[in-house]
Amino acid sequence: MDKILMVTRPKYDDGTEYLSYYASLILKEANKLNIIYKDFPGKQANSREICKYLKKKNPKLIFINGHGNVDSLEGDKGEIIFSVDKNIGLLKNKLVYARACHAAINFGKKMVYGNEGCFIGYFTPFSFWMDSRHSAIPSKDNLAKLFLEPSNEIVSFLMKGNNPKISDKKSKKMMIDNIKKILVMEEKKEPGATRWLEVLWNNFEGQKVIGNEYLSF
Repeated sequence: MDKILMVTRPKYDDGTEYLSYYASLILKEANKLNIIYKDFPGKQANSREICKYLKKKNPKLIFINGHGNVDSLEGDKGEIIFSVDKNIGLLKNKLVYARACHAAINFGKKMVYGNEGCFIGYFTPFSFWMDSRHSAIPSKDNLAKLFLEPSNEIVSFLMKGNNPKISDKKSKKMMIDNIKKILVMEEKKEPGATRWLEVLWNNFEGQKVIGNEYLSF
């Protein structure tokens, strides 16, 4: 297995537009750390190209962005890339973080069953709020940053050699820090703050490490 980071970045709706942008920040960090990576942006985030690469290069760390459900993870325009019945064997013994809804409930458990892999994902929807004034420019959306920067922390710490257990804790620490920021906003009667708190806490509660929590990149 090669020390390569593989990233999927479909971009076909508002949600995946934001996930793609924040995943691009991880790629910039990988450059600074001299980490070899393979990016699958936009339409390239399809089953054929991704699976071909996995078979050829066997990357160890995989960062999946997009929509998902209990049994599967999606790529461009909702195409199922991995499911409990499709391509899951290609993830055996790997370190996977899926920034997608619900996939930890069943898919993550199935992925690590009987092997030394680790899946980091969510038992809940992975959700975030967007500022409508900046929804077309994710880089300027300071509201979305409160939800998405903590999720980036997971991959950032994994790339630096930390294990999933530590990376999860670092991510959750940033979530708590951001929850405190939102509480201050709530005290100042900021419209929407209560709903922001609910969503970020939901991400906190739903984020789980399944499998070998001491596996390192």
